[in-house]
Amino acid sequence: MAAKEKILVVDNETDQLEMIREILQRMGYEVQTTDSPQRAVEMVRKVDFRVIFIDLIMPEIDGTELCEQIKRVRPAVAIYAYSGHAHLYSSEQLRRVGFQGTITKPATMSEIQAAIGQAIDLQPG
Repeated sequence: MAAKEKILVVDNETDQLEMIREILQRMGYEVQTTDSPQRAVEMVRKVDFRVIFIDLIMPEIDGTELCEQIKRVRPAVAIYAYSGHAHLYSSEQLRRVGFQGTITKPATMSEIQAAIGQAIDLQPG
């Protein structure tokens, strides 16, 4: 079951992308990554991801703006803020734009797995 779940990670820090990709692949998920918010929106148009992790602070656009753009394309997808800067936003701000939760960098494997499990349990299909 887990091998079929598609996950997208968006982060401008390539070392963070590689780290979380390795963790998620070890867990058995199909993982795609990008360091470009614009590319992320294009990917979401083509692929039905179950879970998306987005860094909040990126040079091109803010992670909250990216979350809103993705939610316009795929309203049901579970999106988590994956950031070392989540403290700059209130939980209410993040929920309002469409984030399901927050994971603080660097995250443990169990924190990531718990978020994915919660997201998949709450989504149909």
